[in-house]
Amino acid sequence: MRTPVAASMVVAVLILSAYTAAGGPTATLSLGAIKNGQTVGQGMPILWTIKVDVSDGDNAGLALVSVDLVQDPSNPAHFNLPPADGVPAEMVNFSRPAGITNPGEGGATTGYIGVQRGAEGQKNLIQIGGAQNTFGEALPPGTGMGENANVVGGIGQGANAQLVAQGQFNAPSAPGTYTFRIQNGLANVLTAVNPPPDFSPVVQATVNLAPASISFTVSQYRLADMNCDGNVDGFDIQPFVLALTNPSGYQQQYPNCDLMLGDCNGDGGVDGFDIQAFVDVLTK
Repeated sequence: MRTPVAASMVVAVLILSAYTAAGGPTATLSLGAIKNGQTVGQGMPILWTIKVDVSDGDNAGLALVSVDLVQDPSNPAHFNLPPADGVPAEMVNFSRPAGITNPGEGGATTGYIGVQRGAEGQKNLIQIGGAQNTFGEALPPGTGMGENANVVGGIGQGANAQLVAQGQFNAPSAPGTYTFRIQNGLANVLTAVNPPPDFSPVVQATVNLAPASISFTVSQYRLADMNCDGNVDGFDIQPFVLALTNPSGYQQQYPNCDLMLGDCNGDGGVDGFDIQAFVDVLTK
């Protein structure tokens, strides 16, 4: 096991990962993005998600999860990956102050959203996630970590995978194909859920990463350059309106352009929800 970035996660990993049950519980971590496999404009928002699906019947739900989000070394350009947007409501017990995570950095109150590591200008997100306090004893309020000893069972189980984290970054300006991956996945699961002062025992789960990567191709044109003249200006308004109201007509009139250059909010479609985002890009 590699050296974690902070003492809190060292404690969580060493104590909670005491043993692995051979052939036992599994946890599948998946990386997704609406723009996966698509061509996108320079500067287009790329929304990503990491989810976890825990096996049923052989455990009582997730106790700890940690995973890295990294840029492929062969990407045409690199940048500092921004931390996740926040902590999903179902995962609050895994984050400070209730749970156990790395300390927050850069003004963040929790490291659950990932901490940036690597050379400046190409930092990745390390150890996204955290752990529930399964020790049966809460730390005093104000401690900032492990303040809730009431364990939540069933996390990650059921029909739908549990959202671990989500975030976004803007597609770089250098054209080409970009790949991002999750790696170093770690998960522990509960074997029983006990109320304090009893501890809730855990076992390390076998982690699968599937799908483990996303990729997209950055166009030679900028986001909102709807007439593909190399500029984003007032001359793009009419083709943007045409793309909204008559997509096939837009493609006929601008055959060398990509309709998705108008997806200014990055939600996977060109519609009325892109109008304000288009204006924002146009007026920057």
